[in-house]
Amino acid sequence: MIDLKNVTKVYPSKGNDDVHALNDITLHIGSGEIHGIVGESGAGKSTLIRCLTGLEKPTSGSITINGNDITQLKPRELRKIRRNMGMVFQSANLFDQRTAADNIAYALKRAGFAKNDISTRVNEMLHLVGLADKAHSYPSQLSGGQRQRIGIARAMATTPAVLLCDEPTSALDTETTEQILDLLHNVREKYGVTIAIITHEMNVVRRICDHVTLLDHGTITQSTTVAQAVKDTNSLLARQIIPQPTLDPQEYINRSIVDIAFTSHLGEPTGSHVLSIARSLGADIGAGTFDSLHGTQIARLALTIDNSHVNEALQTFADAGIDAHLRPSTTDEEESHGAS
Repeated sequence: MIDLKNVTKVYPSKGNDDVHALNDITLHIGSGEIHGIVGESGAGKSTLIRCLTGLEKPTSGSITINGNDITQLKPRELRKIRRNMGMVFQSANLFDQRTAADNIAYALKRAGFAKNDISTRVNEMLHLVGLADKAHSYPSQLSGGQRQRIGIARAMATTPAVLLCDEPTSALDTETTEQILDLLHNVREKYGVTIAIITHEMNVVRRICDHVTLLDHGTITQSTTVAQAVKDTNSLLARQIIPQPTLDPQEYINRSIVDIAFTSHLGEPTGSHVLSIARSLGADIGAGTFDSLHGTQIARLALTIDNSHVNEALQTFADAGIDAHLRPSTTDEEESHGAS
């Protein structure tokens, strides 16, 4: 559905320090996927989505969407392709002087829908997002979550094959975020639309994404299914999707914190095996996170161990094939920052 091949985007500067926003990006997003694209600020996420919409043209490389290389299209041809692409923005970007229904209708008018069909389609979209009773409300009369729902309704009004979402939940509270993610998942299930979500929120990836791509300074560092990502407990993606539990090292005198990460499937004895090793080493569970994602049981444990047994514990876990890392003490972190 979406294929990027060797996409590079360079912003020239007056000096010699040109900005390489994207570096040789090659990425495939399959039909019907919900694909999360994540990364810190400055990773290149915004540039990538602007290239996907055709608002930016790559310096080199190709972007093929539904069989069309949009980097080679003339403006008129590109506008036609965009009609088959929906866009959901961080702040919904609704017209303040138009009602919810009129905001949706505007997209249909631009796409050339017949007047008699517009009313029916608007009503269908309002029901899809659960806001049929808000048809005549203006954006100022809607909550942030309701505005985002109308934004999704507008984006889906023309039944696009691709839905691009740029930080769709970053301005919303936790409960509203869950509702919007459920809505996006339902939209995919109902219409089979391919969804690409630009986000910095790992909760979005955990909740609805099938695949995830990690960007770092314009380069893809990892791209895989979410199910595969969490199995690789040593990967940065795995640690971001399911982070280690927090624990205050100052509460444990003469004890160190060892972070344990493991995955298993239902019926496998991995968890009991880890706990058995921990008990044999005199370790206590200071905190733990347990989750289930795509059929994989995921555990993150913070063990506290007597300082004299730390090296033995790390070696024992390593011999058992279990990922274990000594967490730096507060003093170590402070000294490291001071040295830098």
